[in-house]
Amino acid sequence: MYLPFITVVGLLAVFTVTLGAPVNQTVGISWNEVTEGSLKLNELAKRLLTEELSHLKNVEIVVKGPRVLVEATDKCDPKNLRADSMPCLKKMVFALKNYSTVFGIISQFKNNCAKTGKMVNTVVKKLLLDLKEPHPHSEEKWQEVKSWEEPGLCRDNIEKLFSFSILMARVFAPGDPAKHIMDSPKYCI
Repeated sequence: MYLPFITVVGLLAVFTVTLGAPVNQTVGISWNEVTEGSLKLNELAKRLLTEELSHLKNVEIVVKGPRVLVEATDKCDPKNLRADSMPCLKKMVFALKNYSTVFGIISQFKNNCAKTGKMVNTVVKKLLLDLKEPHPHSEEKWQEVKSWEEPGLCRDNIEKLFSFSILMARVFAPGDPAKHIMDSPKYCI
């Protein structure tokens, strides 16, 4: 009778531990690095928006290639981040991969945007590594970019990167999205 009691207590302890474990935890991610990287990306995008776009004000925007939109269904709002941060995290990684591809292409341009592309790509690739994403490039295929399209493509993507970086900094500023606390002073930036 003593052995079955120990077995039941042991099984109960195992079930309690496994059922109480958070489901949406990402293992091995240094959230301080991700927070720092997302804020760095936002600062870079803000600087590029003011510096680079002053040269590109009169350039017509060229929209090319796939667009990654973060939508309500991606569950990046505070309530859903605490409940299950994985859908939002996956979308953020997908968007970062897209920007890695886009700014990788831009870094090969023959104009001023090449330097911009390299700077952005460095920050984006570091963020992807911090998020434990081993493949920093999107699988999306891009059409060849003509030289006259380069300035417009650069302008369009700097503007979109800035918008995305605001959302990303907001999501990751408090650290691990699954552990956001509503009353935390870090909650709103």
